[in-house]
Amino acid sequence: MLKKILLVLVFFVISLNASNLKVAAGAGYKKPLLEVIKEYEKSGNKIDAFFGNMKQVTTQAKQTDISLIIGDKNFLSKKSKLDFKEFIILGKGKVVIAYPKNKVIKTIEDLKQEDIKRISMPQSKKAIYGIAGLEFLQNANLYENVKEKLFIVSTVPHALMYVITNEVDAGIVNLSAALANKNKIGGFLEVPSKYYSPIQIVVGKLEACKTKQCEEFLNFLSNEKSKSIFKKYGL
Repeated sequence: MLKKILLVLVFFVISLNASNLKVAAGAGYKKPLLEVIKEYEKSGNKIDAFFGNMKQVTTQAKQTDISLIIGDKNFLSKKSKLDFKEFIILGKGKVVIAYPKNKVIKTIEDLKQEDIKRISMPQSKKAIYGIAGLEFLQNANLYENVKEKLFIVSTVPHALMYVITNEVDAGIVNLSAALANKNKIGGFLEVPSKYYSPIQIVVGKLEACKTKQCEEFLNFLSNEKSKSIFKKYGL
């Protein structure tokens, strides 16, 4: 029973109609994608959307007829073991340090301060921003100072939720998630990109993308309306 409940929490499903186009994305891009989908569905077509860390998303894609996946190109092309037919660039991912309303973080070195006792971060083996977060901490020579403070969770939304509820003093997440919740947190500090590998956010086209609707949605993702939504969320 617990496993079933967790799956419901991890994967958000808009509709259960088997004929609907199925699209999946990293959990850190849930809000912008849902906003794009809402605009697209004004045409009368429906989309089933799934979200989780990239390991969960790609595993789901191997078991169902998901047509498109949105996430980091490096992970999708090299680690997913999925046969993508095409990648279309949507933007660049950025790592930030989010902090709750009772804290202020001005520099990355602040993570070493004594009052920063707990730092949430997605897991580095399955989530893109867990991988980038670990790279950042290691390349900035911070890891040894903060490794005992790290509170590892499954996805970006989980990491940010602990910031929102003041259960951690900082969270390593992505810019899109921080912007989507800017009124619920104290603020965020953007991590210099030199500390982590480039994150190129793409939509990957899978074998199941054979329908007219799939091609229409691919085109919709690249139109000015969609671009403005992605830009609003830092992409």
